Amino acid sequence: IPEAWESHTLMDEKRSAFYKYHAAMIEPWDGPAAVAFTDGRQIGATLDRNGLRPARYLVTDDDLVVMASEAGVLPIPEERIVKKWRLQPGKMFLIDLEEGRIIDDAELKDTLARARPYQDWLGRINIKLDELPAPHNPPASAYPASLLDRQQAFGCTQEDIKFILEPMAGSGEEATGSMGNDSPLAVLSNRSKPLFNYFRQLFAQVTNPPIDPIREQLVMSLVSFIGPKPNLLGINEINPPYRLEVSQPVLDFDHMAKLRRIATYTDNKFHSAELDICYPLAWGRQGVEARLASLCAEAEDHVHKGSSILIVSDRRLDAEHVAIPALLATS
Repeated sequence: IPEAWESHTLMDEKRSAFYKYHAAMIEPWDGPAAVAFTDGRQIGATLDRNGLRPARYLVTDDDLVVMASEAGVLPIPEERIVKKWRLQPGKMFLIDLEEGRIIDDAELKDTLARARPYQDWLGRINIKLDELPAPHNPPASAYPASLLDRQQAFGCTQEDIKFILEPMAGSGEEATGSMGNDSPLAVLSNRSKPLFNYFRQLFAQVTNPPIDPIREQLVMSLVSFIGPKPNLLGINEINPPYRLEVSQPVLDFDHMAKLRRIATYTDNKFHSAELDICYPLAWGRQGVEARLASLCAEAEDHVHKGSSILIVSDRRLDAEHVAIPALLATS
C-alpha cells in the first residue's frame, strides 16, 4: 500500500527508488483502506494513498495509544491526552514495543530506503519499452480476414461501434452512458454473442467519493510491467531479475513489434514467443477445449525453452479458423 510517489517531485531520490523497485513485485493498492498490522514486536497502521479511510489516534501520558476510525471511541479524559493526530494519505504509523517508542513515517521509510542500493539496481535492471528504438522494418499488420469479417467474428454490433468505439476514437475518452441494458440475456438471444456476455455480475453500489481527474493524475498510475514478477520475499537477493516497464497497459503495433524482437533489444535478457489461439472451424464444438489443452502445453514448452514473455495472437482468424476469446485463452 505505497504512498503516491510517481508524481511526487519533492520526494527523496532514495525513497523514490525504493518504491519504484518494489512496484514490479505487487500492484499498488489504491484503497480505500486503513490497515493495521503486528508481528508481536511491532504494531502499526498505514493508510491508502488517496486517504479515503479515516484513522485517528491519540497518545496518553501513560503511553497508551488508541487508534480508531473515529475520535472518542474510548472515554479518555482530555487532560491525560498528550497527542492527537490522524493518519495522512499514504503515511505509516509504527510502535516498536522492544524500543518502547513511536517511529514516525519519515524515519521508518528513510531507514528502509537506505537499506539497499535500489538506485543502482534500477539503473542496471529496469528496461523501459517506450524508450527502446522503434523497429526499422516492423512486420506488416495484415490480417487474412477483412475488418468487417473480424468485427462480425468477435461479436461487434453497430451499437458498439457507434456508441462506444467512435466516441473513444474521436475524443480519447469513454463515452458517458447510463447503466441500463435492455438487450436479451445472451443465453436467450438468437444472435452470436461474445463469450463475456454470458456472465452476469451482481454488485453492491457503494458511496465512495468520486475520483476527479486532478486527484487521479496526482495519485494514480498506469505503469505496468511485462514478464516474470520478482520474488515478493526475495528482498535479500544480490542480483535481482530484470524488469520490462511500460507506461500504460494498452500496447500499440510498435509496442508489439518491440516485444516480438525483445531478445534483440535486451541482449537476450528477455525472450518472447507467440501463441496462435485460432483453431480450425472443422474441429467443431470440441475445438475450444482441444485448442486450449494444446495451447497450455505449447506455453509450457516455450517457458522451458527460456521464453519469459508469451504473446497471445488471434491474427490468423479467417473463414476456416475460429479464435478463442483472448481473455479465456490468456487465463
